[in-house]
Amino acid sequence: MKKIFSLAFVLSFLVIFFVLLMPYRAAACSTFKLQKGGCLIYGHNLNQEDLDVPGLIFINKRGVFKLGRTLSELMTKKGWNPSSHSWISKYGSVTFNNFGKDLPDGGMNEVGLYIWEMSADFDEYPKKDGAPKLNQMHWMQYILDNCITVEEAVQCAKNIEIDGWGWHFFIGDAKGNTAAVDFVDDEVLIYTGKDMPVPGLFNTFYSRELEVLKYYKGFGGFYEVELNRPEVPRFVKTARMIKEYDPAEDAVDYGFKMLDALKVYDVPEWSVIFDVRGKSVYFKTRINPEIKSFFMEDIDFSNDNPVLILNMDIKSGGDVLTQFHPYTNDKFRRFTKERMFPILPEDFFISGGLTKEEYLERFSTHGDAAALPENQFFKGVWKCRPDAEDEDELILTMETKGDAVSGVISTSDKAEETYTIDHIHLIGPDLTFTFWSNKNTFIEARAVIDGEEMNVTFYGDRGVYGNYLLKKMR
Repeated sequence: MKKIFSLAFVLSFLVIFFVLLMPYRAAACSTFKLQKGGCLIYGHNLNQEDLDVPGLIFINKRGVFKLGRTLSELMTKKGWNPSSHSWISKYGSVTFNNFGKDLPDGGMNEVGLYIWEMSADFDEYPKKDGAPKLNQMHWMQYILDNCITVEEAVQCAKNIEIDGWGWHFFIGDAKGNTAAVDFVDDEVLIYTGKDMPVPGLFNTFYSRELEVLKYYKGFGGFYEVELNRPEVPRFVKTARMIKEYDPAEDAVDYGFKMLDALKVYDVPEWSVIFDVRGKSVYFKTRINPEIKSFFMEDIDFSNDNPVLILNMDIKSGGDVLTQFHPYTNDKFRRFTKERMFPILPEDFFISGGLTKEEYLERFSTHGDAAALPENQFFKGVWKCRPDAEDEDELILTMETKGDAVSGVISTSDKAEETYTIDHIHLIGPDLTFTFWSNKNTFIEARAVIDGEEMNVTFYGDRGVYGNYLLKKMR
């Protein structure tokens, strides 16, 4: 009986979220891809009517250990239905957030994978027995941390149970492949390739957008596609503007023209463009409409330095990369108190049984547990005893500085041959990394951690180099 009550409570709680955050007229976000000639950009508007939604831009680092969170875990008094998922980020990313670190509204990673959300009219994500669980914002960060292609990202939609309010998602990669991810009748519906003829997503299920498109000129019907007429669906306007784009015109300039034509009610709170080929980010806000930018190639995504943030409402235009500064929990607390508390009803923060101060504590510190040594099960010295006296001992040392992960591999206790490991990546118990041997040979390691043991297979350019069982030394 207690379990049934808890489930009913959480479902009701999430419905309240849905109602509070997404009243019908306020649901007006837009995302599209523009790709012609040598250009490839992804654009997004956030239209939330009169809320003046604030945002922080995050520069997230690779090689960082993270612990998953569900929304019900963060927002209910007893942390109901917690996540047990964990990973080490393989890629750095730039994201636009307002609910906290690793809780993005959208963004792109350093290898050109893009994802953004739009609110949609459904109450609950599909259940997946035995699957890892993440809230919908943490799920987006998980994709940016781990995926290169649309295909990989779509697989995450199928293999992970999401909780939170109703969002659907637009995903694109560096080659221009795109996908719309919908959740209908307890199913995950994926539109990609030929099933996604118009690379745009708004606040209606993709299948319905296609049904409406066929009634407009150029797409099978006889209604005019009037860009200045609010009643014409944004999906239809997007289809026309993509069709009419001349690659001789600057893609970013044209992208902002598209975003202006796709606005709803008034000037969008956010307009953001990622130029994939130019490896640059452009954005403006309703409060400060001058366009700002920075180059992703100029960003150090290594975990040697902390996560960086910048308030989206910065006044100055032009290149703003030098104005990013280190993230701290206190900075996010201040942002939430000054910018988020005033625009959302108090019930949003306390409906799960928390006080506003408890909410603030949960969302500003939710990632801190990843820096605790007791949660870093991969950390330590792992050794493999040689089978013969003349063989060297294999030693893998995994180290952390907070939640930033590094490591070395050596072939003897004296560490006469020591190699720094790169591309460290962990999902659950599955660990991968690379290094170059003393013979200048590229080696890839794939390992599975099982308690105090680690099974490792080393691969080179000629296939498998060897299999080893390492044991954690106390």
